Amino acid sequence: MLKSSIAAIALSSITILSAAPAFAGTQDDVRTCRAALAEDGRLNMDNYRLDFEGKKGNRVRTLTLEAISSDDAPNYEVKCTIERSAVTKLELTELN
Repeated sequence: MLKSSIAAIALSSITILSAAPAFAGTQDDVRTCRAALAEDGRLNMDNYRLDFEGKKGNRVRTLTLEAISSDDAPNYEVKCTIERSAVTKLELTELN
């Protein structure tokens, strides 16, 4: 019983530690997309926060984010494509 408990704890620790680098990479990608949105100028990023929805790909990554307004402006779905740490495509779709 003790051996199986120790094994379960060790396995869960490995799982948690292996997820940390992937999470950090995703956060870097979200920051990269936010900077590209600010530079793009279609949205005033001082008035929006980004909510992570999903991510596809490895070398060429496409993040789906929701840009949520802090005032009465419309919210947007953002598709941000990143290749080699540079944003290559930004798509904004207004949400109702």
